Amino acid sequence: MRPLPTPFVILLTITILLTSCKPNDLTPAYLQIDYYDVNYNPETGISPLDVSTYNETHGENYDSEQLRALMQHTFTHVNVYANSKNLGCWKLPCRVPILNVPDNDSSYVIILPAFPLNGMTSTINGYPFFNVLRKNMMLKRGETCKVSDYPLKFIYNSVTKIPFMETFTNSSPFTPTDTANSTHYFQPTQVDGLHVGEIILQGEEFFDVSTSAITLPIGNYYIYLEMTYRVDNNMEIGMKLSTATSSSTVHQIGGVYPTNGEWKTVCFRLGGIINDYHNTSANATNVTLLLTGIGKKGERTRFDIDDIKIIYSPRA
Repeated sequence: MRPLPTPFVILLTITILLTSCKPNDLTPAYLQIDYYDVNYNPETGISPLDVSTYNETHGENYDSEQLRALMQHTFTHVNVYANSKNLGCWKLPCRVPILNVPDNDSSYVIILPAFPLNGMTSTINGYPFFNVLRKNMMLKRGETCKVSDYPLKFIYNSVTKIPFMETFTNSSPFTPTDTANSTHYFQPTQVDGLHVGEIILQGEEFFDVSTSAITLPIGNYYIYLEMTYRVDNNMEIGMKLSTATSSSTVHQIGGVYPTNGEWKTVCFRLGGIINDYHNTSANATNVTLLLTGIGKKGERTRFDIDDIKIIYSPRA
């Protein structure tokens, strides 16, 4: 038998390869994630955070106002994973393209809420206190799947502790500091139907208030201060630290700025400050929160805060 001509062999090989290889379909599916998919909706009263069993699982006895405070977050971003692939951090609302989609099966998706750390939009941090939530979703190439069709339900992980929380329902934990030449403090009142702590200054009056000591762990922990606020002028936030083996020191946490009548939420990371300044043999530190502000000249200046809490859990 005569051998086939070389050009013919090459052409035959190319033809076989082209007809036997199925090209990958690079058409993505899309995942639509909206703001209220991961945040409490005050209009509907619906929250993706389930606190119905929090008292039972954490050995607490929080009332309805305190449980409501546990749902108050302002998550502005989400970290998204699909079928074991990290798809990055996305600002809400977002439409996330997903390529690794099985043709005839569901995909498993992980959505982790995230927020601007210390109020800075340049530093986005995943919220570490929820259990990881995996959802099976039917994603189809060329189509958009709405997360609202697969409602999310987050819960606090079982090792989360909240040693300090104030909703200003009946009392205030803040009193003027010993060194303050001011009698102002956050007094419980109702604003827009909500229980809040409020200070109203006339002219260039000021306030300088503190809490009693709060015991927090030292070491490998996530520790955050969270607060909702509405202020007419700058407010500085600090803390005084001490342990059984060290004297007290005062440290700046951060600040908040005028909100133009809007309620906002801020979250500050405390763990790094605590560990940096108390690298000792002690396993706990006493923390006293410090808040200070000043009024505007010739004006009436309001400072409202609510749902202020310190929350921590061990790092994995």
